[in-house]
Amino acid sequence: MKVKRGPLYWRQASAGLLFVTPAVILITVFVLGPLVFSFYISFFRWNMLQPLSRAKFVGIGNYVRVLTDETFKAAMWNTMRFSVGMVVLTLAVALLLALALNSKIYLRGLFRTIYFTPVVTSMVAVAIVWSYLYHPTYGLFNDILGRLGIKQMGFLTSTAQSLWSVMLVNVWKRAGYYMVIFLAGLQTVPAQLYEAARVDGANSWQMFRKITVPMLRPTVLLCVVVATIEALQVFTPVFVMTKGGPADSSLVAVLHMYDTAFSYMQMGRAASMTFILFVLIFIVTMIQVRLMQKGGVEAY
Repeated sequence: MKVKRGPLYWRQASAGLLFVTPAVILITVFVLGPLVFSFYISFFRWNMLQPLSRAKFVGIGNYVRVLTDETFKAAMWNTMRFSVGMVVLTLAVALLLALALNSKIYLRGLFRTIYFTPVVTSMVAVAIVWSYLYHPTYGLFNDILGRLGIKQMGFLTSTAQSLWSVMLVNVWKRAGYYMVIFLAGLQTVPAQLYEAARVDGANSWQMFRKITVPMLRPTVLLCVVVATIEALQVFTPVFVMTKGGPADSSLVAVLHMYDTAFSYMQMGRAASMTFILFVLIFIVTMIQVRLMQKGGVEAY
């Protein structure tokens, strides 16, 4: 049976279209448009200084060159190492902080504010301050090590330590964000479960393993996926603190894309790198979701 639609329906539909039109235009111009253009450019050799009409079509040549480029492989390897370390350390620190703040401690609100403050601080400002703390001669960290009689470290100037030094900055800055998410998850766990466990003689560790961890699995899934995507796209702290050095030891994928596009003016090759990274992020995210679902967690 066909439903007759009166003037009121069409007025409401028109009003709805008018409300969403500005958002659709903005998304098309600033998201979908650049995305389609980047994908188109990834099949051309174009240096951005020439008209687009002079771009040379190379097919999948950019993708082949990128996948066989040793610098890109090194950047992806650094990105993967950075991502694994950041996700594990950040979420571990965030969970410990959330567990502490979920208990009845004095000045809990003040500590929560202090731990969250780095999240709302500019990453550029944070990176600059930590660069001074890491300074091999005048930095605070090496000064403390010297006073303790420990050999001073290179930190950002060491090929073995530069990537991990930047990672620790990210952990310090982002732990508060995931702490709040974990804290929200902990506060949804029914208190009756803990009370029943105490009656049965369970200790704190047993309650954490048998109650807290299973109840937090959806929250863990969310945090792992978000933190992984964020880590795979890291750029600002590396750009400010090391520029990818020394000797490309802290070069990550997005920084390599930036250098390829704006230092070497190879826009097509840089565009192909972005879609390779997108495919990697998509695959990693799907694997994480599948693994968590097999463990009994439903994806959001």
